[in-house]
Amino acid sequence: MKDRVEEELRKLEEANIISPVKHSEWAAPIVPVVKKDKSLRLCGDYKVSANQAVERETYPLPRLEELLATLSGGKIFSKIDLATAYQQVLLDDDSKKYTTINTHRGLFVYNRLPFGISSAPSIFQRIVENRMKGLPVVVFLDDLLIMGRTEKEHLHNLQKVLQRLQENGLRVKCSKCEFGKTRVEYLGHVLDEQGIHPSKDKVRAIQEAPAPTNVKELQAFFGTF
Repeated sequence: MKDRVEEELRKLEEANIISPVKHSEWAAPIVPVVKKDKSLRLCGDYKVSANQAVERETYPLPRLEELLATLSGGKIFSKIDLATAYQQVLLDDDSKKYTTINTHRGLFVYNRLPFGISSAPSIFQRIVENRMKGLPVVVFLDDLLIMGRTEKEHLHNLQKVLQRLQENGLRVKCSKCEFGKTRVEYLGHVLDEQGIHPSKDKVRAIQEAPAPTNVKELQAFFGTF
């Protein structure tokens, strides 16, 4: 794991996402997270540092029910994944010290919004929503969904969204994007011309979940699904 952490630190430094510093009043240990595609993500354990002191962003994440309600009637869909998510957001100089991480190579600060900051999801949601304001697109963090009732309408909407992304310098991860599909999975649901349905994985997880035996387990069950 140490070699993988070393390689990820090198990549982040070369991309100017992090920069070395000699001293800092703030320092969080790093937490390596292996993602679904087996790549490594480094997160700061900011609950022991910045998250205790920084005022939390109150911008709300959209509710799933509200998002799905806006998608009814769609027949053609495109799904866009924003590459590196939070790390597309530049930090001002005064904020960087709070993002200091302590590694086997010494201290580094983030030049861009890091994973692990408690306000990162709300900050990122607010920024992307503002950039996409007025466009026919659904935004949930780094997952964007565009739909249309016809191919012509869908293409028109998609072109508008791609143009706005380009204008704002927001990069996409092409390997995780889907374009012009009649069926897509989005936030645990399947969307097609027949409507919106829970994904098979979600249904299976509910079916295979152990039956709650007390109130606490019941609350946890509903909190999961």
